[in-house]
Parts: sequence; C-alpha cells; structure tokens
Amino acid sequence: MTENINLLRVLMNCAEKAANIARVCRSNEDLLALLVQEKTGAEANQRFEHDFKTLADVLIQETIRHEVGKLIPEMREAILGEESTHFTNKLGQEIVIAVGDTAVETAAGLEAVLDGHTKAAEALAAEVHRNVDYDSTLENIPDLPETLDYSNLGIWIDPIDATAEYISGDSIFTDFPGITSTGLDCVTVLIGVYERDSGVPIIGIVSQPFGQKLKENVYSSSLNWGVCLPTLKSHNCKSDSSERRANRKIGIFSTSEKAEILQHFLDLNYELAFSAGAGHKALKVICNEADIYLLSKGSTFRWDTCGPQAILRALGGDVLDYVASIKQQLPVPINYIDKSESDADWKRNSNGLIAVRDLAILNEILNKFAEN
Repeated sequence: MTENINLLRVLMNCAEKAANIARVCRSNEDLLALLVQEKTGAEANQRFEHDFKTLADVLIQETIRHEVGKLIPEMREAILGEESTHFTNKLGQEIVIAVGDTAVETAAGLEAVLDGHTKAAEALAAEVHRNVDYDSTLENIPDLPETLDYSNLGIWIDPIDATAEYISGDSIFTDFPGITSTGLDCVTVLIGVYERDSGVPIIGIVSQPFGQKLKENVYSSSLNWGVCLPTLKSHNCKSDSSERRANRKIGIFSTSEKAEILQHFLDLNYELAFSAGAGHKALKVICNEADIYLLSKGSTFRWDTCGPQAILRALGGDVLDYVASIKQQLPVPINYIDKSESDADWKRNSNGLIAVRDLAILNEILNKFAEN
C-alpha cells in the first residue's frame, strides 16, 4: 500500500491543503466570527487569559488525519493533534467534526456547525476534498528509505499555531529583518513525524499560510521541511542571514518571558526579539533569522515542537529540554515517546524548551545559566 507513497510529499500536500482552508476561513470576517470558539477547561492553555479554537483548526486537523490515514492505514491511529473534534454551534448544539468520504458528506456535517450557512459549508468541504499537489515542479524531494516502518510512526499536528494572531490579523513588525511581532505572518501549520519506539522526530513541516502577500487579502504559502533519519538528512531551508549578521546575536522570546532570563542573554550580548507563536519563533531559528528561541515556562506542547524539531535536527540543531539541559550542562533533546494518557500532562513540554540551529552556541548559554 505504501510502496509508491512518499510520506514527505503527502505531508507537504496536507500542509498546503491546510493553508487553503485557513485562507478561506480568514477571507470573510463574518465567517471567521462564526467559526471562533473559546476553549475552556482542560482544552485551554492556562498561560493565556483567553484561548481560542476555530473551525479551521479542527477541520485542518481532521483533514490531515483523514488524508494520511487513507493513504497509510498503518498510521491512522497514531495521528494526534491539539484540538478536540467537538464544536458547539450558535444554537448550543455540540457537533463532532468529521471528514466524510465525499464533499457532500463533509459539507452536511459542517452545515450543522455553521447553523445553516450552506455556501460556507460547501466552500470549506470543497477545499477539504480538493486535489492538492504542492509545487509539483520541486525536484529535491528525497525518496524515503524503503525500510521505513510506517507502523512505528506517529504524527503530531498543530493545525493553526498562533490562533489569536489568526483571528486578529493585525501585523506589527520588529526591528529585526524577517521577524514579525504579531499578526498573520506569525500563523503556522505544524506537522511532525516521530518514531513511536524511540520518540525521536524524523520529518517536519512548518507552513505559513500567509507567508507571501500577493495583493491585499490575497496570500500564498511559505513552506519549510526537513527529514532527519540515520541514512538521510535533507531540508529546503535557506541559511542566508547576511541581512542581520555583522556579529549580531539574536534571541527570540515570548513577551511573557522572565526578566532574569532575558538579562542573562543581555549579559551575553544578545539582542532580544519578541514574537507571537511557538511555531513562528522556532521558524525564525530554522531560517537563521534568530540564533536561539528559549522558553522557560512549560506552556508549549508536543504539537508545537515535533515538526520544528525534526527540521532543526536535519540542519544540525535541535529542540531541547530547558530544565534538563541546564541541570546536566549538555543538550537534552525533547522526546516524543508514547506515554500513558492517564498522565494529564503527558502532552506538555513541562520543562520549557531551547531551540537552536547550531548546537555550538549552547556552551556559553548553559554555563551562564548554571552560574545563577
């Protein structure tokens, strides 16, 4: 079944389909307002006063699960995501979002959520079932090893990272080339593949649905991918940082990062950039527009880091456990080995994270943190 299927290509197409859905939902303010729902209880990220999901989040997640599960049945039960599939419409009815075998079936389910907005439901269902071949002219997509055991692979999906930025849409730019503080540029679709027995991430996709503005309210995607296997390391990530270099060291952080953490980096002559979205901040490291992304709080999850970590590993970097790396004074990668769901916190990167493209820069940072 999987002999002629390239999982990387499948995931690239899924990411572009996800971007299409995100753009369709975002193209109409009335439709967007209809699709937004605040998360509550266990679903909510406690770091934020308000945490939202949109129908786009849930629909993208289920679309990817449907696409990959259809093509590679061995992986169907190990495709995991951020969002609950339950959505409540304006009448208070709880609906389970599911992708049907046909656009008609999918539209019928979406119409129940959209409270009878038939055209909107049909438009979204059309995107879900559209055949997508992301830039079929690309020639550098590697063939994956024939020995790859798909039954041992799992996927973490963050269908829309930086949902608040996706909803607001306003962009604020920083003084650092390529780094946006807030807005649609911070929105990413994150897909990460990991080995279930070792917990090591091996394939990553980071897509920006609004990465390239073609004209007012018209966007196309920017997509980065990486593969890191024992017999294959490959990526499409550019490393031209000439715009920002001249011996500048840049760290990128959340605006809520602790003052003492930031002071450590100032002491090491780093400049500080602040941006929304865990995926976006990791992408800035991937693209060599920042040297390091550090988050001392346990406010990210497996779906935030699995994809970016696979890409960084392909580049020679990694995403590390912040607490463990400082304690042991060596790089300790975040691991995704399957855990018991009886642990309520099993999806969380509870020890914070450090994302770097070049592991060599860690020595002075770990030493600095060990002094305090």
